[in-house]
Amino acid sequence: MRRRRGEGRPAGGSPRGLPSWLLAAVLLLAGAPASEAQLRFDVEDLVFTGGGAVEGYQGNLPSAAVTAVDSTEYAAAAVGEFGVRGSVGFLSGEVQQLRLSFDSGLRQFAATGFEFQDYAPREWVGRAEATYQRRVPELGLFRVQGHVRGREVSDRPPMPLFLQPAYWGGRTAVAWELAPWNGLLLDTRVQGEWARYHAPAHAPSLRLLDREALELEMGSTWGLAGGSSVRGYAGFTGARFPRQATFAEEDPFRRDRTYRAGAVWSRPQLVYSQVGVEVAANRSNSRRPEYDALSVQTVLSTPVWGEVDLTLFALLTAKRYVHPTEFARLIPGEEADNASIAYVSLSRPLARNLDGSVRLGWTRAETDIGDHYYQRLGLTFLLNYRPGS
Repeated sequence: MRRRRGEGRPAGGSPRGLPSWLLAAVLLLAGAPASEAQLRFDVEDLVFTGGGAVEGYQGNLPSAAVTAVDSTEYAAAAVGEFGVRGSVGFLSGEVQQLRLSFDSGLRQFAATGFEFQDYAPREWVGRAEATYQRRVPELGLFRVQGHVRGREVSDRPPMPLFLQPAYWGGRTAVAWELAPWNGLLLDTRVQGEWARYHAPAHAPSLRLLDREALELEMGSTWGLAGGSSVRGYAGFTGARFPRQATFAEEDPFRRDRTYRAGAVWSRPQLVYSQVGVEVAANRSNSRRPEYDALSVQTVLSTPVWGEVDLTLFALLTAKRYVHPTEFARLIPGEEADNASIAYVSLSRPLARNLDGSVRLGWTRAETDIGDHYYQRLGLTFLLNYRPGS
């Protein structure tokens, strides 16, 4: 529940933008003999999604990205959306696998309720991820991932119809899952990520959201009777914001340290259920963004009648800033930090390769100004088409 400066080749000698440790890991893991795997091109999943929604928004709040002149207490929108996602396997075998996955979509809004004009924002999002994994006897499973993503928004409206600003970014990660021992599974993940935000002329402050981070997480999973399991974990994230000044000569740019710990209980049976809790503390060389947070998450998915499946999801977060201040805090991240989200969804097959779902959802989250929250309530209908299924 949560970027690169400099030019030329790094001192380590790896290609630009690829850390030496990551290049070494890729070369090591990719060294398996060809006989251990089968090179092929296999479309493992391809899904076209289309649908629409009606949404209501509440919260007359300031925003760093758009002027507040036309902000209103309540707004509504009709939304049409289309997306495509899938995954392709290039290497398949018991020992090693290589997979590329992608997900992209478009949402077109027709918004009303503002004081001076109506808005028609359009949001494009895209993501691509490559994953290579290799199983090493007696040691476990090694995994290397590379991930790029981006967002573009046109005609971005004022509050309370909050849309995340446009950005592009990426992530690289190396993970290791040890072979199970007496029912205990240990895992470790190291991840680096970065994001760069697009700042239009009227909102240059969006560049303050630019972020670079390095994250370490370690966890352990215990298998329990009846097929359920419990995973405990702890993590640390160090982040820097190269455009946010601290106004201290000896430490001129903002740096954050986020500590996380939590546990998740899962029971993947016919009635799938999951409960998790996480505590987080963010500390910084700038007093403004320091906070403590507690999150509780529950998931329940079960058949209810015929071929209809019911899914219930709730993520509730309580967040408190350590140093109350009258000044706005810019909050970084792809999504609003520490949101509370709840939805209920019904889905069922409609044809051999077509299924539909109806979802009623609620969100309460921060905008890009800290400690200012908006709420959204929406009803969505989606169709998922899998050609060739």
